[in-house]
Amino acid sequence: MRFKTIKKNYMKKKLIITATALLLGALSFLFSKNMVSEKPVSKNINVEVYKTASYISPAYANTFATLEVTVVRVNGNKRDTAWQHIFQPKELKDFPESDKPLVQKITIPNVNDRKEKLEIYYRLTYNTQGSILNFLNTETIGKGQQTGKLHIQI
Repeated sequence: MRFKTIKKNYMKKKLIITATALLLGALSFLFSKNMVSEKPVSKNINVEVYKTASYISPAYANTFATLEVTVVRVNGNKRDTAWQHIFQPKELKDFPESDKPLVQKITIPNVNDRKEKLEIYYRLTYNTQGSILNFLNTETIGKGQQTGKLHIQI
């Protein structure tokens, strides 16, 4: 009888040790899977600028447009400017048509796609003999998006 009790206790201990080992193995696998750092990616943005009218009317003479584009990297509450450019002012009639837009290709390297997003801000400023008119707009490239296209109509 005593032999059966010892054998029973031995089997219980063996079962508990095996179950514990399996549980610890599964937990360490899950933990290591979540801790693997994600490889950073590059995100590409195409900015296309074009006019939507001919602007040949005398009312548009000496009217210029200036464009400022800023790409901000956002990680939680942290914001860093990743890219910024101010395009040279042009007279409205000198901007290209929509079939041949002015194209600026932007690449932002080392983006952690899981934790970061890109916000693209642009300000379009019209200047007619000292009278200023500003337009502001924002686009976002979030998780899983590798490319973005920004169409800016003058």
